[in-house]
Amino acid sequence: MYKTKNLLSISKDSKTVKGMAKGVMTGIMYFAQHNLSGNQVCPKASPECIAACLYTAGRGVYNVVQTGRLNKTKWFFGERDTFMVRLVENIQSLVKTANKNNMLPAIRLNGTSDIAWEKIACKRDGKVFQSVFDAFPELQSYDYSKVLGRKRAVALPNYHLTFSLSENNDADALEALKQGYNVAVVMDTKRGEEKPKTWGGYPVIDGDETDVRFLDPKGGHIVALSAKGKARHIVSGGFVRSKNGGFRTDIMLKLVA
Repeated sequence: MYKTKNLLSISKDSKTVKGMAKGVMTGIMYFAQHNLSGNQVCPKASPECIAACLYTAGRGVYNVVQTGRLNKTKWFFGERDTFMVRLVENIQSLVKTANKNNMLPAIRLNGTSDIAWEKIACKRDGKVFQSVFDAFPELQSYDYSKVLGRKRAVALPNYHLTFSLSENNDADALEALKQGYNVAVVMDTKRGEEKPKTWGGYPVIDGDETDVRFLDPKGGHIVALSAKGKARHIVSGGFVRSKNGGFRTDIMLKLVA
């Protein structure tokens, strides 16, 4: 089984570069999306979410990068113990480098996946921890997720989750807002175009200014993201929403009924 030296991508895309400008050094892990590896990494993936996935955006257009992500995913499911050893090593290296540069170390393990990392144990310095978040309290972690009910993840002081809206989970997104999440919405705005002040009755955060979501205001906000990659070709109303729109009316009516 192929085992890569570096599981985390650091300073290689616009997401991490923007974070560095705010004093945050982020390591992002990219898996092969959905079930490309033969294993499901996105349990709540919708058809348009799969079609619009940023898996092939940026450096993901290169075959060598896609192969690397596929190998990482197969390693994770095939030899979990050795994978977690390497992940801990990579995180330790990230923390050391960030500290050396007077920056806050951070990780985003679900760059193109939606795995409940809070349930996956690891070892650090010979001691077993319930998750990497427990093993590295000095580390800030954040992700996007379509899965509600991750109570342990939400309770962790160093793990921040933003809920993701797709074409068929409006009810869950509204529940997420009630539970104190922010909700990410992909909109039909172009890069550099000003985002709306409100959307669906909720105040908007421009999510394109930085990917460092744990710096966002507390829950109850919409994180507006411009459509990127393949998402730019999806008609508004589904995964990509109109900047002048809101949550789907049919879903709203069901909630009120």
